[in-house]
Amino acid sequence: MERIKRIFAGWSKFEITWLVLSTVIMIVLSIIWGDSTLALISGITGILGVVLAAKGKVSTYFFATINVAIYAFLTFNNHLYGEFMLNAFYYIPMNFVGFYLWSRHKNEESGEVEGKSLTPRQIVILLVAVVIVVLIYWQILSHIGGQLALIDAMSTVFSVVALVMQVARYAEQWLLWIIVNVVSVVMWALLLGQDSSAITMVVMWVAYLFNSAYGYYNWKKLAAKNIDNK
Repeated sequence: MERIKRIFAGWSKFEITWLVLSTVIMIVLSIIWGDSTLALISGITGILGVVLAAKGKVSTYFFATINVAIYAFLTFNNHLYGEFMLNAFYYIPMNFVGFYLWSRHKNEESGEVEGKSLTPRQIVILLVAVVIVVLIYWQILSHIGGQLALIDAMSTVFSVVALVMQVARYAEQWLLWIIVNVVSVVMWALLLGQDSSAITMVVMWVAYLFNSAYGYYNWKKLAAKNIDNK
């Protein structure tokens, strides 16, 4: 019990309620709809991972690694090759990098990572560059026969950049995660009826979307706190 209290030290009632509620909803809906066990595990670990990321907790990378390994398997089975390559060959290695870098840049007292922010000019340059890469990758996925190529390309490219920004501790990562979440909800919604994992995946990505909005709010505070401490 004392260990659990230490883990949730500094958490607001809203944050704890959000974590418990989203996890319970995921489990209940998965049981009702008879979803696969793998999808359920991926969904639960995914929610735990993103909630901890929004809090700036290093432990996010433990749950994220489990989540992306299972998610990679599910996307491969649905011929979403961009998503598969993203999770198997990029997310898993980057989780170890993120764990290392966050561990070196965290507040020892609160256990939260030290956040940073981009300038408005940097944000514009970033978005323009990402759009160009999306268009290029869309054509590549189309040529290798990928399903939902444009949506897959958008999700993949924005995710790649967002994770780099997450590892680098920038608050604006959450603006990109919001786009990734919306695209992913649409992608899995289009697969409803074609794959038993689709329902849980839609619920998971909707939960991610709400969490990303809160993550941006919380990380702007972390970034401001980091500036004040310098």
